[in-house]
Amino acid sequence: MVKTGLFISLFFFGSVLSAFFDVEALETKESTVVLSSDSFLRIKGKTNVSTFECQFDMTTISEAIRISYIDYDKRIEFKDTKLTLPNLEFNCGGKAINKDFNKLLNTEEHPEIILKLKEISKAKKESGFITATIEITISNIMRAYTVPITIANSEGLQVSGVMPLDINDFKLTAPTKMLGMVKVSPEIEIQFSLKIKES
Repeated sequence: MVKTGLFISLFFFGSVLSAFFDVEALETKESTVVLSSDSFLRIKGKTNVSTFECQFDMTTISEAIRISYIDYDKRIEFKDTKLTLPNLEFNCGGKAINKDFNKLLNTEEHPEIILKLKEISKAKKESGFITATIEITISNIMRAYTVPITIANSEGLQVSGVMPLDINDFKLTAPTKMLGMVKVSPEIEIQFSLKIKES
């Protein structure tokens, strides 16, 4: 009787595992997308006397981006879906501020910012937004953030959002000017609006 019960339990457990892996295999999808030239990504910040904005040159992302994901009931989980942003492709409006920006990001040692999309929740919040979990690597330090985003259908998908972050989390030291009288605030934000089309 014990052996029979054990056999039934093992059979049931094996069936559950088999079903789980079959479902996951069926839900794993792959796609290749390109970013429209209408997309933008910028970093905004401020000092104690003014604000600044550094715009990324989206035309440098010409290659198609491979996406692998699993579509669950309440979320979409992504695997190795990332944007690599060379620091030198940000334009802050002038040579001097570009130099300061790259000094802040430690560009000589770590020349890229990497954004990895980990997950999108399908559940809308009270604000009407859904959320995305994004990993960002700056100066070889990775942090994960959950940010509200909007998704619109217009000749493809348009994904927009604002990701606030603190440069202290990445052990960055902002340069000072005018004998230390002009200081950069540690709070900055990444604003993005990505128009995505299947290639």
